[in-house]
Amino acid sequence: MSLGDNMNIELKSILLTRYEEEKHKTLKDELETGTSHSEFIHQIGERLEESKDNNKSIYQSAFVVEDLGIPIGYLYISRMIRDEVFLEYAVLKEYRGKGYGSSIIRETSDYLFENHNIKAIRLDIDPSNKNSINAAEACGYTVDEEEFASRNYMGRMQFVKDNEYYISKPKGRK
Repeated sequence: MSLGDNMNIELKSILLTRYEEEKHKTLKDELETGTSHSEFIHQIGERLEESKDNNKSIYQSAFVVEDLGIPIGYLYISRMIRDEVFLEYAVLKEYRGKGYGSSIIRETSDYLFENHNIKAIRLDIDPSNKNSINAAEACGYTVDEEEFASRNYMGRMQFVKDNEYYISKPKGRK
C-alpha cells in the first residue's frame, strides 16, 4: 500500500485515484443518474470535481475506485472529527456482487488504521441495502446502537469499527 505524489492510494487489490474528467466521465455520469447508487449518496459529481486537485489531504476527498485500470466505483473519506472518519462508497451496478464493496471497505479501513491516527471509522447504510450491510459486517463493522438511536436521520443505520477492535482482532478472522 502506498500513497503517491498525486495522492492516489494503492491498496491491496484496488486503486483509489483522483478524478480525471476525460478518463472518469462515464463513471461520474452513471453514478449521478441514480441507477447505480443509493438515493442518499448525493453530490458525487461535485465531490469528485472538488477533490481532483486536493493534493494536501485524503480527508474530505472523493476518489474513483479502480481495478486493473477500470473505474468500478466511488469512495468518499470525510474530514476527521474527534479522530473518526465516515466512509461513503458506491459500486457501479455492473460490478456489484463481485466483492468490490467488501474490498473497498476492508482495504480502505486497513489503510486508514495503519497509516493515519484514526480511532474509528463509520459507515451510514440504508437499512434496505442488505448487500452493504453484509459487506460491512464481514469487514468487522457492527451497528452502533446508541448512535443509531440518537441520530437516526433519514432512516439510516450507522456501523462503526474502532481501532482497538481492529488491533485486537485475531489474525485470520474477517
